[in-house]
Amino acid sequence: MTSTVFLDRVFKFASAVALVSWLAIFFIPGWVLVHIVWMALPISLLCLLYLFTLILGNKFDAPGTAPRGHFRSMKGVLRLFESPRVVLVGWVHFLAFDLVVGLVILVDSAAQGIEHLWILPSLFLTLMFGPAGLLSYFAVRLFLT
Repeated sequence: MTSTVFLDRVFKFASAVALVSWLAIFFIPGWVLVHIVWMALPISLLCLLYLFTLILGNKFDAPGTAPRGHFRSMKGVLRLFESPRVVLVGWVHFLAFDLVVGLVILVDSAAQGIEHLWILPSLFLTLMFGPAGLLSYFAVRLFLT
């Protein structure tokens, strides 16, 4: 299996895991305790994919695509993301963390007695734009509690 095929399969698998989890958050809101337990599996799976791809995935770097950047400057970060594997690592990172934020919004809104319909826009924003969704939830929470 070529590195491109492997990375593409990991990308599709991670995206599918996240999508199914987001659908549960959107459409099965009343099962908060179930969500906490049930979401541990896909979130843990995404975290394991992240670690595997980050630490052991270098064998899937195509010749000439090994990461060559750093975190000390914008230019260094851009160089890091020239590697397809590093892009995948970043994508799985986003999937896992945005899903955790969505779960926190769901659990906190239930604890605050906020109707699920009020948080749907915040959940969608979290899915699509991460921090913007969390910020919008803070505004909804402030307004409604």
